[in-house]
Amino acid sequence: MKLRIFQSDKGDCLLLEAQSGELFLCDGGMRTSMKQSVRAELGALQAAGREIELACISHIDQDHISGFLQLLEDEVEWRVFDLHEQGDPIAPPSVPRPPVIKGILHNGFSDQVSVNKKAIESLLAVAAPSLLATGVPELMRAAEEMQAISASVPEAISVSKLIAVDALDIPLNRPPGAQGPGKLLMAGKPGEVFDLGSMKFTLIGPTKSELLKLRKGWQHWLQNVENKADLKALREKLKKRIDEFSAGALAGSPFDLGSWEGVPDIEGVTIPNVASLMFMVEESGKRLLLTGDGQQGFILDGLERTGFMPQGHVHVDVLKVQHHGSENNVDVDFARKVSADHYVFCGNGLHHNPDLSVLDIVFESRTGPPAVRALAPQAANRPFHFWFSTTSAAQTDGTARQAHMEEVEQRVADFVSQANGLLTLHFNQGASIELAI
Repeated sequence: MKLRIFQSDKGDCLLLEAQSGELFLCDGGMRTSMKQSVRAELGALQAAGREIELACISHIDQDHISGFLQLLEDEVEWRVFDLHEQGDPIAPPSVPRPPVIKGILHNGFSDQVSVNKKAIESLLAVAAPSLLATGVPELMRAAEEMQAISASVPEAISVSKLIAVDALDIPLNRPPGAQGPGKLLMAGKPGEVFDLGSMKFTLIGPTKSELLKLRKGWQHWLQNVENKADLKALREKLKKRIDEFSAGALAGSPFDLGSWEGVPDIEGVTIPNVASLMFMVEESGKRLLLTGDGQQGFILDGLERTGFMPQGHVHVDVLKVQHHGSENNVDVDFARKVSADHYVFCGNGLHHNPDLSVLDIVFESRTGPPAVRALAPQAANRPFHFWFSTTSAAQTDGTARQAHMEEVEQRVADFVSQANGLLTLHFNQGASIELAI
């Protein structure tokens, strides 16, 4: 297998290639990074006659789906051009043509909520500016998350429309060998295990439980919107809560996305992230774990349920570190139970991801004292690699993102000096970087 790690802004965009040649695209990153970095490389594949057998959108967060939507829109432009070529010729699109995508795996927003989808976007659009105006870092972070979700909802709906039979006609949630119409993908159901060329995919999560919680959250949110039709009243209520928070009279955030509309978060991770599609990919004795933005406990549960942790731990060739290395998704217990030869971190410094504490945890799991060391015997005194999807130099000068990535680079450089030759660093300094598995 080969894994290509793209510049993907704050998100994920990975391309997996089997020994037998099949291509699997995992997430699309942000729209800007798709335009600036990814589309040209995918266009080169199309020009070489390559196709993407299967693509996966792990969940609807903007940093996973918006670049994928751009890719679909590029294909729409080319299909319009094809139609005109049969009649009145027009100039070809100025963007590279994407490869053919033969199937998509995605538990889309439209599959979870069937009515009043626009209401969710409206509520978030009202709430976010009020929080941004406070200048309080904690509230501004919540506002940024709201804006990302509010953008993700219409993008997810657009993806569903573009891949439909009457548009691009790309099969949805029909892995190789699956029969009948595509349905929500969940662990423990038909389609959990499938082959793509020489690669074997096992769905680690989500389970039906996580998807039911996600549906409950969306429905609860919609009900709240219907109860708060007066947007002026909502603004006033939010302002009052923000004032109370600023005065110290209100504990916690006045609008906390950690609690997903009546469904409590899982140790700081929202249910939409917990419901990420996650796969173990195997080929010729090699294993790659794709985690999306999954929460560590659910990843471990999935690995145990699918038989990958018979001794309570697993060592893989490649771990795509979940949720951009967020401190809420990786802890000492996870790093001890799941070790890898190659750790892939996708994140550009936004929200301090990859988090320095997570880098510390992973490094200590390979070099630290027995109490924090990886449990798998294969990890003992074994060389390992850190891969990063970007660099500080690729960020806008003077930004907090650049400053954080500089801290990341310094921290891992210190690791190398302490690792006695065990750790090797790889930074994506161009459009992409390739990991041969």
